[in-house]
Amino acid sequence: MKTALYNSKYFIGIGVLILLFSSGIGFFMTNKFNKRTERISSDMAISIYQLKANVINSEFRSFIRGLNNSEAIIPQFNSSNEFLQTEKLINTLLLSHPKINHGWYAIAKGKDTVYKKITKIGTAYQHGSIADYQKKWIHSQLITKDSITRIGTVINVKDSMHGLFASRHRLADSSTVILGLDINFKDLQRYLWSVDSTSRASMHIVDEHGYYIISPEEKLIGKRIFREAEGTGLRKLSDSISSYETTKSAYLEIPVYRFYTPLNIGLMKWTMVVETPVFVTDEEVKAIEKYVMIMFIVTTLIILILLEWSHAKWQKQFMLRQLAEVSVARQEKENAVLQLDKLKEKLDPHFLFNSLSSLNGLIQEQPELAKAFVVKLSRVYRYVLDPTPNGLEEVSREVRFASEYFFLLKIRFGDALASLEIDLNEKHSSAYIPFMSVQTLVENAIKHNVVSKLKPLHISIRSEGDGLLVTNNLQLRTDVKDSGKQGLKYLQSIYAHFGDLHLTYGIEDGSYKCFLPLIKKPPTP
Repeated sequence: MKTALYNSKYFIGIGVLILLFSSGIGFFMTNKFNKRTERISSDMAISIYQLKANVINSEFRSFIRGLNNSEAIIPQFNSSNEFLQTEKLINTLLLSHPKINHGWYAIAKGKDTVYKKITKIGTAYQHGSIADYQKKWIHSQLITKDSITRIGTVINVKDSMHGLFASRHRLADSSTVILGLDINFKDLQRYLWSVDSTSRASMHIVDEHGYYIISPEEKLIGKRIFREAEGTGLRKLSDSISSYETTKSAYLEIPVYRFYTPLNIGLMKWTMVVETPVFVTDEEVKAIEKYVMIMFIVTTLIILILLEWSHAKWQKQFMLRQLAEVSVARQEKENAVLQLDKLKEKLDPHFLFNSLSSLNGLIQEQPELAKAFVVKLSRVYRYVLDPTPNGLEEVSREVRFASEYFFLLKIRFGDALASLEIDLNEKHSSAYIPFMSVQTLVENAIKHNVVSKLKPLHISIRSEGDGLLVTNNLQLRTDVKDSGKQGLKYLQSIYAHFGDLHLTYGIEDGSYKCFLPLIKKPPTP
């Protein structure tokens, strides 16, 4: 007569209690997690904004780098004639950026003024007549009496808004030289879009008078901003202070996180407005929430499966013990199977709960690593549940199973456990060894040795001769009770059943080594 332990109702009741308990924990953690959703969302939005702002700032610095370079050589000239003699060098330096193709310079000496427009076509430079809007602004800068070197303005021309960025210098012969760049902001908008096409944020740049300099909606470039109509306010910011708000974007027509940050080009005080859709950060947060619930559901299912598996295995053990009394010839194989079952059961509560504890610590700190952890954990238990009628498994599958099991241990022990070293001969991959043999040796190494950051445990698996050699550095613990070498007895029983191959193990050169002979072909079950 079977005891209550073998009663299916007993296991179903335990399963239901565990399911309810795990579900309660899942809902409790999700509720706690929701309280941090707003903070996580804003942090994500800030990260996206910072990336976008850094890209735009970097690009604007590169646009005027040519002006900086040409400005650096101006002090070498004593007269306008010397400047004109190095015109080719000036052209090359001024239009050094691959996307800046239009520049100009003007030289005023006495009542005479020379204006020249520079256009880059491939690697060649052409000179032409300067545009009226350029000439008018340059003339105003030549006659001004201020001593500012770096100057600039934004002009609304028929085709687009244009930025005139210039550098003004007075030479020793009393002549004045102005070097400048002419940037079409519509062309600039298209270029910036191609540079940062994968960004999840949109960007506007507004000048100090409220006009769009850059906007993903090109028809707005050169138009003045209106908060009610456009949904983007112009804020007065200091040179280093940024701010943000949650509002609805007129351009995207959805709720966004809107960031305002100063963008100062010379004397021009612009404002960069970066908008990140709220749903972008919400999707990330909801994905984490969904993942937490899936994790608990999967964990509960694993526990229920393990309970049912344990029930079936305990029943199987009972039947095997009955059959062992009748069939002496099969005693060795049955003993080996029983020992294997015991090894499997060791993965049931203790290892699972340690793994869940490690997983709990990863969920908030490293969600991506937590996802990988769940996948590895499910693979480990799936592998344990796979039928092994012969008690053998391919070397490649055994080593892969051991490495996934080691991954879970590595998360738990961290730097106290050195990386697993694997050197497997490809010819050995299709041979066979006892099921869970490599994992058993890895588990024994961790169980019987000190594992700490001061004394990391090193474990290696490598092909040697006609087998696998599993090695670990020897630093024995004094607080571990004798387990009766259950794992080694299981391996010896398997090898004894399948041939004359013998498991060898022992201490050598300060390391513990165990040699697993290869079985070339699996016997018929």
